[in-house]
Amino acid sequence: MPDKYEVVAGDTLWGIARRYYGDGSLYPALAAINNLPNPNAIVIGQELLIPYITYRHQVAAGETKAALATRYYGDPAMLWPFELSNHVAQRDIHPGEWLLMPDLRNAGHHTAVAGETLPELADRWYGEARLWPLISLANQLPDDHVWPGQVLNQPRLNRRHTVQPGDTLWGLAQFQYGSNHLPMSVALVAAANHIPDPNRIDVNQVIFFPSLSP
Repeated sequence: MPDKYEVVAGDTLWGIARRYYGDGSLYPALAAINNLPNPNAIVIGQELLIPYITYRHQVAAGETKAALATRYYGDPAMLWPFELSNHVAQRDIHPGEWLLMPDLRNAGHHTAVAGETLPELADRWYGEARLWPLISLANQLPDDHVWPGQVLNQPRLNRRHTVQPGDTLWGLAQFQYGSNHLPMSVALVAAANHIPDPNRIDVNQVIFFPSLSP
C-alpha cells in the first residue's frame, strides 16, 4: 500500500503534491488514487494515499549541479544520483529543466540470487538496464557483478518505459499494476506524466510509473 497522509488545516491537494513530489501540478495523481471527483474538496482529518512519485526539481537560473547535490544529498560531489537518472552527466543543466531526484535515504533492499546482474536488476526496477551504475554506486561496487546472498541498497526511482509501436497506456498500466482498478491505474499514470488524453501516447515517449509500495 502507498504511504498515507492526514489532511491538516490549510492543506490543498496542490500543496501536498508540491511537498511530496516537488511539483504541485502533479496533484491530479493524488486525486486519481484517492478517487476525489473534486480535488479542491479535501477536509481536515481526511486520510489520503500518497503513491511514490520520484521527487522533481526545477532548475533555477544560476543553479549548479554541485548546489543540487548539496541540497539533496549533502555532498557537492554527489552528482551521480541525478546525473544518471536524468542522463545529464555529459551536459550542463538549464534553467526551467525538470530533474528527477532519486531517494537514497529510504532505499529498499534486495538480496541477490544466483545469476543476477546489475543491468538485469536495473531493467527490472527502473525499466532501463543502462541505469545499473545507479545501483553500483549506491552500493560502492566496482562493476556490474553481484554475488548470491549479497544485500543491495535499492535507490527509490520510478520505473520507466519508452513507448513502442502498438503500446497503449491501458496495456502498460495493466502490465505494471494488474487488472484490478485499471481505470484508476490509467488515470494515475496519465496524471503522473502530464498526459492529457490517456488514449493517446507517442512512440519514444518516456512514461514513469508511480509506485504503490511504501
